[in-house]
Parts: sequence; structure tokens; C-alpha cells
Amino acid sequence: MTNDPGNQAALEAALVQVKLDPHSANNWNQAAIAALQAAKPEVAVEYITQAITLEPQDALNYSNRGRINFALGQHQEALADYSHAIELAPSAPLYASRSVVNVALERDAAALSDLTDAIELAPTAENYLNRTAFFARKSITGDALRDISQVIELQPNDPNHRLTRANLAFAAAQPELGLSDIEAAMRFDQDDALQPGLLQLAEQLELHLPDSPQPDVSRRLIELIRRKKRD
Repeated sequence: MTNDPGNQAALEAALVQVKLDPHSANNWNQAAIAALQAAKPEVAVEYITQAITLEPQDALNYSNRGRINFALGQHQEALADYSHAIELAPSAPLYASRSVVNVALERDAAALSDLTDAIELAPTAENYLNRTAFFARKSITGDALRDISQVIELQPNDPNHRLTRANLAFAAAQPELGLSDIEAAMRFDQDDALQPGLLQLAEQLELHLPDSPQPDVSRRLIELIRRKKRD
């Protein structure tokens, strides 16, 4: 949240609409979002609660209050709001948002369930990537590899996905897959945005080559990266 003049002006414009029609839940909703963007989350809660009072069956209002409560660090309140929104109108974005709250509350099983529900409702690359990140943080490498492979099936030419799978593959002692993905990432990296980071990786690998648990793999990776630079 940043309190720049543009955000403050947007809040003032939203409040003008509220004054014109204070019985519009949408006007209060828009004022709440504007207040959040203007770094006034406590005021945002007040406004979104007005919207909920006017339209208590609108899932969007609870979702927005969940977002605001989370920004305030009020995780239990955010969890309750997202859960209510899901009861009213379950959707993949709502499950994904609640998973973030559950992670913050260290409710790992609930977070994983939410991520899986999001995928079942919308098997998109974004939702698979979210679950990949969850598994990776928990060092559940096999499941993370499975999910990032689904992401790559959906978006095969994204070099960042290839790098993600390469890192997981090396962690899972699958060097051939890792090397293949590094090569693919460099091939799909049309503007060479990844090149500086990869060259730094090659330098680190070379520096620690005597201590590498897989020196042959490290050498092949160094050569692969530096060959790309020469080309």
C-alpha cells in the first residue's frame, strides 16, 4: 500500500459517490478499496462493513474485507471473511486467497486443501504454480515437480517455469531433467533477461566445484551456460 496523491484523489472521488448514494453497497465497496490503496486500512474496514450491511449476501464484499483484514495482519478475521465468501459463491480465486491466509496461520493442511480446490475449479497455470510454491516451501519436491510439470504443459515457452523445474529437478537428483530445462530456459529467453543470473550461477558452481556432490553435473551446467554466452 502506498499513500501517493493519486491514491488519495481516488479515495476522495469514491467518497463523493458514497455521498451521492449512501445506500449503494458498490459505492462503499469502491471506497473501501480506494482507502486500502491510500494506506488507510482501518478506514477501509469501516467502509467495507457498510457494504456488507447493505448487501450481506454478496461474496465480493466479504472477499474484499478479507483482503483488507489480511493487510492489517488480522488473519483470523480474514479467514472468517474468505470462508464466508466461499460459502456464498465458491471460486478458484477465493480458495487461492484463503490459502494465503491459512499459510500465514500455519494451517498447512487447510492451505493445501484450498490450493487443490482452486485447481479443481480452474486448472490454470497460475493455480498449479501456487501449489508448486507451497510444496517447494515444504521441501515436498516430488509433488512440486509434478505440479510445475503441469504448469509447463500449459505454458511451455515460459523460461521462468523451466528454471523453477530445473531447480526442483536438481534437488530431486534428476540432473538430466535439470540440464534439459536450463537449456530450454535459455532457448526461450529471447531477450537474455536470465543470462546475468545464469552467469553468476556458473561462477558460483565453478568456485565450489571441488566440494560439489555432483561435479560432473556442475561442469556440464557451467559449460552449457557459458556456451550460450559465446553463441
